[in-house]
Parts: sequence; C-alpha cells; structure tokens
Amino acid sequence: MTIRSANVDFFAAASDQAAILQFLFDATDVRVFESHSEFDQELREFRSVAEVQAVFRLGEDPRGQGNAILLKLWSPSAMRELQIEKFAVDPSKCRGHTFRHNINGGALMRLYFGGVSGKTITKSSFGHQSQTRAATWGVDGGIDWTGLQQVSGKIAYHMRSRLAVAKAKSRVVMPEAMELAKAGYALKEFAHSTWQYDLEPIQRQSSKKS
Repeated sequence: MTIRSANVDFFAAASDQAAILQFLFDATDVRVFESHSEFDQELREFRSVAEVQAVFRLGEDPRGQGNAILLKLWSPSAMRELQIEKFAVDPSKCRGHTFRHNINGGALMRLYFGGVSGKTITKSSFGHQSQTRAATWGVDGGIDWTGLQQVSGKIAYHMRSRLAVAKAKSRVVMPEAMELAKAGYALKEFAHSTWQYDLEPIQRQSSKKS
C-alpha cells in the first residue's frame, strides 16, 4: 500500500501548542528539531516543552504568516538515519554569515505553528509528504512507510480526536484558540487575509452501550 501524505491544519494558541508538544515528548518516539539553524550555528534539538519555550514564544505569530515556529520531527520508527547537513549561505546577502544547518529526509514530519497576531489567530499545520512524492524527489531511501504512517497517524488522531474542541471548515480548533475566537479573535490562514473562518462545533459519534 502506498502511503499518502498526512496533514492536519489547525488553530492553536500558546497552551494548545504546548499540549501538542507535550504529547510528542510523552507518547511518541519522535525527536523534535528546528527546521533550520540560526546562521553559523548548529541545529537545535528540543527535548522538552520548556526547551522549546526557551527559544520560541509559543502561541505568538508576530508577522502573521502562519510560520512563526518551524519544527521538524524525526522518528526512528520511520527513518533509520538522522541526516543533519551543513550548507553554505552567501555572506554578502546574510550579513557576513557563511553557513547554516538543516535536517533532511523523506520521512520527516513538519510541525509549523502560527498563533496570535493582533486580534487574529493564524493557521498551524502538521504533516509529511507522500511515498509517491518522496520517490519522485529521490528521497525515499531507508524509510519504513508503515512505521511513518503509524506514528503520524497517532499524532494526527490525538490532535483531531482528543485535543480539538471545535472546527473551522476542514481545520480543527484547539481549546485556547476556541476561547479566543469566542472572544472576538478571527481565525485566518494569514493575518492580512480578508477572509476568515467561522467557528463550528465538532459532531462526535457517541458510543452506544450494548
């Protein structure tokens, strides 16, 4: 079976994002890295919510673009080798800096946090690429696609079925974001978008006792 891409788009504020990270650290085997290092620095790995909070302001999206915090998730269940690479940058365009590091691999999962920007909450997202796309780009080597599907499915299920308390079209809304939306904050893809989502209830199926 070919593994398709996984994706969960959602709205989350600070405590919501912390809850997602806590689940990753407590209930999965993923390791959490920044997507790209700072200039002339090693790539940072985060081993707790506190370590993420020491670097980033969870729940805030100052530029309003939905990409305030860019994280990559590596799971040994999905990909055998951890690939961190150093790459050169043009010092004439990067204030004299010469290199950065990033993490590569076809089975990496992305976790991109938006957050509060003024009176708007911008979209966040979780996901990974499909097996077909990875093969097209030649980055499908050394990947356990069943393992990736299991770990990404566990994360997606937790976000959609346990953490989400409302929805906005196909996006799910986490608890603090919902309370802010009820208080008048707009749910948008980007802060400067002229269109916003309406908050909708989630229709959950109740289990019947036999």
